[in-house]
Amino acid sequence: MKLYSAIIFSFLLTVKGLAHQGLPANYQALSGCQKQDFLWENVEKTQHTSLPEFEKFGAIQLLGMTVQQLTKKKALDSDVAPKKWKKFLHRRGSVAKVKIIATENHPYTGVFSGADCALLRLSITYRPTKERNFAPGLALKVLRDGAPSANVSALYLLEGQENYNFFENPLSNIVPIGRGIGLKLVHGIFKRVTDYPEELGLNHFSNINSTGKKVTSAKAPKHIFFVPNPTLKVSRGKHDVREDFQKIPEGTLLYSVYAVTDKHSKFNYYDYEKENISSFLKDSIKIADIYSTSSFISSEFGDTGIFFRHEVRPKK
Repeated sequence: MKLYSAIIFSFLLTVKGLAHQGLPANYQALSGCQKQDFLWENVEKTQHTSLPEFEKFGAIQLLGMTVQQLTKKKALDSDVAPKKWKKFLHRRGSVAKVKIIATENHPYTGVFSGADCALLRLSITYRPTKERNFAPGLALKVLRDGAPSANVSALYLLEGQENYNFFENPLSNIVPIGRGIGLKLVHGIFKRVTDYPEELGLNHFSNINSTGKKVTSAKAPKHIFFVPNPTLKVSRGKHDVREDFQKIPEGTLLYSVYAVTDKHSKFNYYDYEKENISSFLKDSIKIADIYSTSSFISSEFGDTGIFFRHEVRPKK
């Protein structure tokens, strides 16, 4: 009887939490494509009629990050941000529906075998200034039938790049440690939850496939690169990149995904430098392509409502 009561209580808490986040009570039981439809409807409902300005990132925002519960970013299995969650980095961007088409005969499991329904958000880390470069990034959410989504974010370098061509460089789930004072402060903030703040894990991608089936012998790469389609050429000059995203038609190849081979399995990522990127890519295999299945939309829900969980390495 006590066990039965505990199960009911747990269920009610879950329902209350989902409803509080604006999700239907049966959300997690839906198919991945039904979840995509629900999220996309909210993206479209809150589409910006004019693009809001990129917000600055300074001392006040850094202070806000120090008091925010960063543990939620690694622990909350939700596609919608919790109440009072504040996005300090990558605050403005654009979202599109995408599908993942896997290559044949690669060894990785779960959603690495492909998925019809996912969301891709492209954004910049903060507003570029004379002191701060343009810093592109992406967040991918793969929606699964009756199971939590798989999420990963990727960057080029924490320092960014000197021009505004969003598709000039590959983005990755692991990046070198930042060298500037501000980046070192951010590193210290995220070290509250992990000893490897510049590394996001991919194990949860491999243990459940897009149809919700659990994998018995799961295998995930440690390090992947999102290599942009070379035909996506945009201006290197200063401009609002969200205007570039809006021009990308449905059905476009956006990124090819490459997995670094086991040749670098013992690499110490505290020694990771920009110069290592080319050698990692050389020793990578292509595992998937990501195609848009809608246009890109800039919206309030896409900016602040969709939640991307982080898988991090646990503290020692």
